[in-house]
Amino acid sequence: MSDLQYAFRSLTKNPGFALVAILTLALGIGANTALFSVVNAVLIRSLPFGDPDRLVEVWTTTSSEEADNHSAGDFLDLHDENQAFQALAGYRIGLFSASAKPGEPVQFIGAFVTSEFFEALGVGAEAGRTFTREDERSGERLVVLSRAASNALSDGRPAEPGRMIRIDGEPHTVVGVLAAGVEWPRGSRIWLLAGDRVPPSPVGPADGSDPLRDRNVRYFSAIGRLWPGLTLVQAQGDLARVSAGIQQRHPASAQRRELRLGLLRDRIVGDVRPVLLVLQGAVTLVLLVACANVSSLLMARANGRRRELALRAALGASRTRLIRQLLTESLVLGMIGGIAGLLVGAWLTAMLQRLVPDSIPRTGDIAPDLVVALATCATALLTGVLFGILPALQASRARSAEALKHAGERGSAGRHGARAALVTAQVALTLVLLSGAGLLLSALLRLSHVDSGMTRESVTLVSLTLPEARYPTGAAQAELYRRILTEIGSHGQIEAVGVGFPGPLRGAGASGAFFIEGRSTAPADRPFANIASISADYPAALGIPLVEGRLFSETDTASAPDVALVSRALARRYWPGESAVGKRLRFDDDGGAPWRTVVGVVGDTRQLGLHADTPPIMFIPYAQFPLPFTNLAIRSTAPAGVVASLVRARLAGIDPDLAPGEMRSLQSVLHDSLDEPRFRAWVVSAFAVAALVLAVVGVYGLISYSVTQRTREIGIRLALGAPPRLVLALMIREGVILSVSGVGLGLAGALLSGRMLATLVLGVETADPFTLAASAALLLAAAALATYVPARRALRVDPMHALRVE
Repeated sequence: MSDLQYAFRSLTKNPGFALVAILTLALGIGANTALFSVVNAVLIRSLPFGDPDRLVEVWTTTSSEEADNHSAGDFLDLHDENQAFQALAGYRIGLFSASAKPGEPVQFIGAFVTSEFFEALGVGAEAGRTFTREDERSGERLVVLSRAASNALSDGRPAEPGRMIRIDGEPHTVVGVLAAGVEWPRGSRIWLLAGDRVPPSPVGPADGSDPLRDRNVRYFSAIGRLWPGLTLVQAQGDLARVSAGIQQRHPASAQRRELRLGLLRDRIVGDVRPVLLVLQGAVTLVLLVACANVSSLLMARANGRRRELALRAALGASRTRLIRQLLTESLVLGMIGGIAGLLVGAWLTAMLQRLVPDSIPRTGDIAPDLVVALATCATALLTGVLFGILPALQASRARSAEALKHAGERGSAGRHGARAALVTAQVALTLVLLSGAGLLLSALLRLSHVDSGMTRESVTLVSLTLPEARYPTGAAQAELYRRILTEIGSHGQIEAVGVGFPGPLRGAGASGAFFIEGRSTAPADRPFANIASISADYPAALGIPLVEGRLFSETDTASAPDVALVSRALARRYWPGESAVGKRLRFDDDGGAPWRTVVGVVGDTRQLGLHADTPPIMFIPYAQFPLPFTNLAIRSTAPAGVVASLVRARLAGIDPDLAPGEMRSLQSVLHDSLDEPRFRAWVVSAFAVAALVLAVVGVYGLISYSVTQRTREIGIRLALGAPPRLVLALMIREGVILSVSGVGLGLAGALLSGRMLATLVLGVETADPFTLAASAALLLAAAALATYVPARRALRVDPMHALRVE
């Protein structure tokens, strides 16, 4: 307690020192607190499901190890034959229009789920109940709502269990309402019970057979809850057994496929983990720079307390006792900095919440909590020890007799070697951060100039999901799309309108292996392509160029010969050096259907994202491959608001229950696709700027201290006639040596960090000479300015005054 009281008194006697140290620590600790709030919410905090360590996602893989969905037949075999799952459920994501009374329906993201879905998740209803296996056999249309969906229906009056609501025009009974915060798949607000043991298929089997026996149409995902005590390795072994049985019984459809599983938590996090770890590493470097800065301040302060410490030693204080006293002061400083850091961290967390892109999951959970507060306290204590131990050890080595004898003298030029080492370390760490920020900004710049394969201007995209109960067949869906295209395209300001799935930058969509006529290919080496369902004017609406052949026409109907367009990437891969037009192919799932003729080749598009290579894509006329969900692509000279009003009015005229989904410009879709690289680049850049400021302050403080300590020396040099420029050069030389030494060490660290960034973040180069040179030049320029200002002040020393002071 005596040490604590003295520490507080000592800090209050030096308010300027205390304020600078606390602000420095608040910046470093606050930045760590803010980013750890994100890491905690996304990577650490438990999922809002029961016993999440037993909750897994199950998928199939192809020979290329790409994750794929389940077919009805394979899933039912897995469900009935596995011994690993306490519950196993399938689900298919959809967009649904719901209303509790006549009027404009409300659209929700949701899913068709099988009866064991909520048992697998390990959640119950806040009101009512969830689905049971008996419900699956009853044939009733049942739905579970989230609390948000319940409140949104009927003008805020909750749709409680037992009430009837209409979903996609069909009556459904609400059986339960879930508590807030429970959503899977991501963003889901309503869950419809699948009428059979699998979710309904958006497309039926090509040969018209029983949908439950189909093994080619893979359209839904699955989650499972492992039996207690079962490990992932044991569960994977059980899946291998089931997979081998399916392959043996159905070699044509399953020969290249295996069943895999992984923790749902890891599947949710996905590729976000490396990005967040990179950001956490960057903010840790900022904290280290802040610690070095405060440690340097403490060393300067300890030099001024040499007489006090010498008196303590002379009166019998041991070195351990002196170290304890000095570390206590450091810990007090660290805890005060930690409290200030919590406040700064709360402010920065609120800022990060607005900046975090939607691609990062669980962003709604980002907020400081008890775990974050405890981590901040631990960081503050560790920081206190980290920046305090070196000054304490150095100050406690002072010999009492020598210190008392020279108590009135100022130190000489050689007394701050440890401080110089700390400043050098600051410069090196800052260069690592600056170069990392430069590499991320360079990657962002390259991505922003990538050719998407589409014309960005004047294009509006509208997602559209059909009520499957009202449009159950492919013929009905194709006819509705034809009417929509006719109605919207008839407006004078519409230049082109098309439908297509998947939409731009919306992922792979459907995919499949196919046969090429005249080639005998082993099952493991069959050609593979993404599959898109589009209308004739879809390429024109998006500005996708025709390379060879022709585009689709209105005559490419379901009764016409099967045709296809292929992307340039697909043509080059499977018909290198020859024309793809006129070639014929057939999909595995066609089940003996006629061959499909390639009628044209179109340009490549970055369907998987601007950072990914252009995938091989096969386009099929929507009339020959109809789906109950698609996207409208509208090229128009009219303003976006006019286009939106037109789409709503024309859809309402065709079907009052047909509501458009998300409406966005293609330009905004492309812009938002860079949200994640933009977020990490700007956050690391902000940390690098903070570290640069701290490093400059460190250099400035050291040179200022050196000038103060060498006042007598400077006075003598000037009194003896030394030219001012030589005195200035003497002071600058010290700062230059420190800066160059730090940059030299930092270059080695920057090269190492560049390799790590390249392995963790797609699109980042291992080393960029221009980025390294620019970062080093910026740091050296800032350090030179920080050196020049106090060195210039040395020339204003009056020689006689300096000698009289001594």
